[in-house]
Amino acid sequence: MAMSTEQKVGLFFLATLILLAVMIELVEDWRPFEDQYPYVSYFNYAVGLKVGDPVRIAGVDVGKVKKISIEDHQVRIDFYVNRQDSIREDSLAQIRQTNMLGGVFLGLDFGSSKSKILPPGSSVNTRDSTNIDQLITNLDRNQDRFLRPLGDLVDESREPLAETVNRLERIVTKIDEGEGTLGRLVNNPTLYDEMTAMSTRLNQLLVKLESGNSSLGKLIDDPALYDNLNQTMINFAALSDQIKSGEGTLGKLFVDDRLYEEITLSVRSLNEITEQINAGEGSLGRLLDDGALYENISDTMARVNSIATKIDEGQGTLGKLVNEDDIYRDAKTTLHKVEKSVDGISDTGPLSALGVVLGTLF
Repeated sequence: MAMSTEQKVGLFFLATLILLAVMIELVEDWRPFEDQYPYVSYFNYAVGLKVGDPVRIAGVDVGKVKKISIEDHQVRIDFYVNRQDSIREDSLAQIRQTNMLGGVFLGLDFGSSKSKILPPGSSVNTRDSTNIDQLITNLDRNQDRFLRPLGDLVDESREPLAETVNRLERIVTKIDEGEGTLGRLVNNPTLYDEMTAMSTRLNQLLVKLESGNSSLGKLIDDPALYDNLNQTMINFAALSDQIKSGEGTLGKLFVDDRLYEEITLSVRSLNEITEQINAGEGSLGRLLDDGALYENISDTMARVNSIATKIDEGQGTLGKLVNEDDIYRDAKTTLHKVEKSVDGISDTGPLSALGVVLGTLF
């Protein structure tokens, strides 16, 4: 049975697709215009790495893995890079993960700039990295060591934690219901009004201070305050310098040593006088130590008080002179008579004057 044209076209198209797939599979790594410099690395394990995985330096693709094999109880990885100066003698190769889903690649670092270029075909130093299997193994190994004590701690703290949560719930309930000081602060709307009013007053105060109209604002804004304070400090410094240099009375008091010597002599003399008084020497010492002096003074004061009492009561001649008015009037009358007699003496002779005086008195 002859094939139709449509069947021939379909078979040709299918054969072409198959041939294209085979070519892609066979010549995937065939790059006739790209330089390839081979190298080799040895690892203890190469979990997830496959032939054809990329070789990267600082995240940039520079080659591919060509072969993975076992050699001397190690994993040998043959790979190539497209630049001869990409790998240096101290460069390190490491199997790294592309993402958390498990993709891996062979990573290389630059090495130091002072190190020499590693010739193609050489072995690159390696560093093993931790993979997911090791992490899981380590986690299983340390689970009992860390998680079990943590579980015991959680079990021991369950009741205290529940009690703490219950207390916090009761406290929050009281606050929400407006109980206590904190509850009133949270639920009382007047607090917001008072705070708003206080904020308004504070803003007004700040505005006044910034405007410089008030006394405090003038103190803040007026540069004269700074000038006065600065001048005061300058004057104080000048005064201190004068005192240090011994100028003026205060400076002499601080600098002149004679003041210290005179004060020392005065204190020494005062100590000597005090010692003499305490020893009972001299009049003042005797006055302090002699007990008879106190008795004599007490007797004298008692007598003076007795005399003053008698005078105040009108007893005796002095008491009558102080308290009776008749003596004052008689003395005043006698003085008048004496004045008249003196006036008469100037007009008469001596004998007549003597008779007048005698007549006046008697």
